Amino acid sequence: MAKTHVIFGTGPLGQSVMRELVKRGQPVRMVNRRGVAKVPDGVEIVKADGNDLESAQSAIGGAAVVYQCAMPPYQKWVDEFPRLHSTLLEATAAAGATFIFGDNLYMYGPVDGPI
Repeated sequence: MAKTHVIFGTGPLGQSVMRELVKRGQPVRMVNRRGVAKVPDGVEIVKADGNDLESAQSAIGGAAVVYQCAMPPYQKWVDEFPRLHSTLLEATAAAGATFIFGDNLYMYGPVDGPI
């Protein structure tokens, strides 16, 4: 049996990653702070806090790959993002899983050509 792909964040990016993994027949666990999301049958949804190491480790258990698609609201990035990201990195490393970060391109600013 294939190991689980765990996706933190159930917004548009997390949902897109989930759909592609499901299409490929991979087992998927979606994680958010409410434990509620619209997902197809067969996709597990788990309540966990990515800012809390113990909670994150529990959600990651048995994972082959962890996708970091969770983002605080824009106005809270400076205060909340570093802790969220480092906690998920630490929990993923402890599980021996691969970490994939679904970032955005804002840090590049305006561009005139390919990045």
